[in-house]
Amino acid sequence: MGEKSRNNNDKDYYFDLGIRELDSGNFDKAIHAFEKAIQKNPNDPRLYNNLGIAYELIQDYEKARSAYEKAIEINPENSSILSNLAGLSLLEGKPQDAALLYDSAISADPLYVEPYMNIARMFIEMRGFSSAEPYVRKVLEIEHDNAEALNLLGVITSVTKRSEEAVKHFQDAIKSDANQYSLFSNLGAALQKIGDKKRAVLAFEKSFELNPNNFSIMNNLGVLYREIGNFDKAKYFFYRAIKFYPENPFPYLNIAELYIEIEEYDSALDNLKKYSSLVPLDMDTLFKTCGIARMANRLADVTEEMQSFLKESDSFDPHVKTVKKWLKTVKSK
Repeated sequence: MGEKSRNNNDKDYYFDLGIRELDSGNFDKAIHAFEKAIQKNPNDPRLYNNLGIAYELIQDYEKARSAYEKAIEINPENSSILSNLAGLSLLEGKPQDAALLYDSAISADPLYVEPYMNIARMFIEMRGFSSAEPYVRKVLEIEHDNAEALNLLGVITSVTKRSEEAVKHFQDAIKSDANQYSLFSNLGAALQKIGDKKRAVLAFEKSFELNPNNFSIMNNLGVLYREIGNFDKAKYFFYRAIKFYPENPFPYLNIAELYIEIEEYDSALDNLKKYSSLVPLDMDTLFKTCGIARMANRLADVTEEMQSFLKESDSFDPHVKTVKKWLKTVKSK
């Protein structure tokens, strides 16, 4: 009796198995299970849709497309399947096809927010902010407290120089979900843009609390603390960024600027030299490094940098004469 019952429900058995394997990251096993399920019930669009997802996850886009298209053939008005095929088209480098399919998904189910969000993300990645904005606003008509949509609207308004409005959207997003570090980070950046540095620090500090090893957060906090004159806190965040990301050049440059500001030229020079070693040749930074070495009475430590500057600079560069003089001073000792 039990075996007969199972045979009658093989489609559900293999479908459920496929979903479990898909969720566990066992994509080949998921594909096998969905194909078994299809043999039992070849007219169930869910089976082809999930088969398409599995093929997409192993980057077999041709088979994924075939599965999605079969699902749509069976159920042409399924918004979720249309949205999945749109996402695949985007992965295949066909944004125009993706946009048409996302719009079809929206028409099939105007209250399903996922295609609105997906097409908005697509336009934002393409820097088509004015095209993305109506879709995000439509999501907020359907779900007024959707944190991701509020965040995207904040990003759009910030990039399009509406920073005051962006601050409000990020604040609303945080009211809906106060556990995402990126929301506080985005709020901090928007507050920084409008010159509200103290509140920007508070927002970034909260973001840091939620994600203490994020490079951008540490670097931004270092910059902000330097700008408001709290040099000890600025040093803490710059050195923490260096500890976790020693191959990123920017904390070295930022802390060098801090040391220059407080006239600690030895430390400034050490960090400028490290920065210069990590980036392509930058004539302005090279000259600054030489100048700081002079102020630290360490011109001999930048002989190589001075020679590089003279080799790469234009003969009409007004700094050439100065660097030649510095180099001559070193050689005469």
